[in-house]
Amino acid sequence: MAKETNESKTVKYGKIEVPVNDGQSQYTPKTAGKFIDHEDILKTLAIAVRDNLPVLLIGESGTGKTSAIRYLANQTGNGLRRVNLNGGTTADELVGRLLINDKGTYWVDGVLTEAMRKGEWIVLDEINAALPEVLFVLQSVLDDDGYLVLTEKDDKEIVHKHKDFRLFATCNPPDYAGTKELNKALLSRFAICIHADFPNEKTELEIIENHLGNAVAKSELAIKLVALANKTRSDKEIPATGVTYALNTRDILNTLKLAENADPMESLLLAFGNKLEKEDKSSLKTTARLYLPTKKKANATRIPISSIDKLEIGASYVLDNDVHNAYFAVSADKNFYEKMVASEIAEVIGSGREDAIKGDEFTIEAFFWENQDESSKTEVRNVGSKIGSAIKITAGPNKGKCGFIMHHADLDNTADIIKSIYEIK
Repeated sequence: MAKETNESKTVKYGKIEVPVNDGQSQYTPKTAGKFIDHEDILKTLAIAVRDNLPVLLIGESGTGKTSAIRYLANQTGNGLRRVNLNGGTTADELVGRLLINDKGTYWVDGVLTEAMRKGEWIVLDEINAALPEVLFVLQSVLDDDGYLVLTEKDDKEIVHKHKDFRLFATCNPPDYAGTKELNKALLSRFAICIHADFPNEKTELEIIENHLGNAVAKSELAIKLVALANKTRSDKEIPATGVTYALNTRDILNTLKLAENADPMESLLLAFGNKLEKEDKSSLKTTARLYLPTKKKANATRIPISSIDKLEIGASYVLDNDVHNAYFAVSADKNFYEKMVASEIAEVIGSGREDAIKGDEFTIEAFFWENQDESSKTEVRNVGSKIGSAIKITAGPNKGKCGFIMHHADLDNTADIIKSIYEIK
């Protein structure tokens, strides 16, 4: 997990500090979901960014190669360009080209040239599917003193790399269709090579929780889908099985999303199975029947809350309906939550109300009680009824924010609030 160091404007990954840029590039990722690291991918990328080293990430589709780079760019305020190097991507698209209009010819930089000038990061996806002319361009840029010569321009301009420019490349394993083995001269120019493998089952469930919430991650369907995915991955490694496909994390997430409105097998086929050849699809269905539940079970056990007294500190809850004026003082400010918990109830109420959004999952961190003293926010004391809860929203539309739910017995909408809250088990 990254830790921000305000005084030096860096972000730390373990002991590795990465400078924070100004974030002014139009290509700086404005949002990036929390990246659940596995195999120290973020730490290794942080070393590469700090020391200005080009990186090659090799791994199956859906193992988080590009997601990790995007997350790091978001955290450090760097512009991020992305190019898919399929067989049709030309060197001109990277370097630039001469165009013509009614005033004559003019030069337009390609995406690589522009990134080098402006100090942005660039991700070259599927580098092992690139044309030889593209690889030749990259080979010169990857040298220690690498630069580009714009040979089509009249002045043959030389473009040197901005100090903040960073280059990353990703590729799928060589058995993927349309790919080829990279030559050793190009490979040697990547100072770091990361093998991005599939996460283990525990980490994969954490990734599901991060994307879809605690309720889905604890469901029977999620647990069994992860087990099925691991079965396909291990089978693919054994030639004798004849299995040529593997479920990745993205496929699992898409299946779980579809499972809100379809049964598990149908969801799996829509998200993944229908992309396979007929024989592979039949093989997947046969294996999936041994793993998937027969009925839709996309959610963990939800226990309805019958009264305010049933709410507990540290427990996880979900709001199952939109509730008008349920929240007070909702904020994404990291320091705001501690101030809110420590404040008097009148200060919280005075900061405005907002609607509660269906699908928000939260944990209760503190209670406010009638006639309470400062020591009673996190302990049950004989101080009267619970009149509100300080919460952290862990999943859903307001994920990452904190706030306060008012549930005083005298409020008009308290009944609606309580009826909408379910404990997640």
